[in-house]
Amino acid sequence: MKKLLIAASSGLLVLAVSCKKEQTTTITTDGQDTVSVVSTETSVLGINESEAKAKVEQAKADLDAAMKSGDKKAQEAAQTALDNANKAWEDAKAATKNATEKVKDGMQNVAEKTDVAVQDAKKDMKDAAYSTRSAAKKAAQDTKDAANKAAADAKDAYNNTLEKAKAK
Repeated sequence: MKKLLIAASSGLLVLAVSCKKEQTTTITTDGQDTVSVVSTETSVLGINESEAKAKVEQAKADLDAAMKSGDKKAQEAAQTALDNANKAWEDAKAATKNATEKVKDGMQNVAEKTDVAVQDAKKDMKDAAYSTRSAAKKAAQDTKDAANKAAADAKDAYNNTLEKAKAK
């Protein structure tokens, strides 16, 4: 049972390991403004929610700066960066929720399998005890029957000996 629990826990831990692919594109317009566009692909727990939220805040600040400068290309790039950051944040929240559910489901599954194994072990122990008790009763009855037969045989032998003695 311990091995089953350890194996299940290890499997769930592997699910919780993060994988992240991040691609950064830097756009320079007329040598004045520089905007970085970060696109993030997240699987399971690529980035955590706090990192994603920080990227959203940074992208909002970059968009505000681009709007103040009045550069349309910089605004578009900053808006794209904000959209990507928002998507990454939503993905991180969804991945966290999904991973939590998987861990919860996995632990529930382990608990259920453990309960089944315990019930099976109890049933096997009861069956073994019943079989042992039945075998002991049968052995006792067989011993009693053998002793009665031996006593009857001894009595018959004694009676036969007496009759032979009387006949002589």
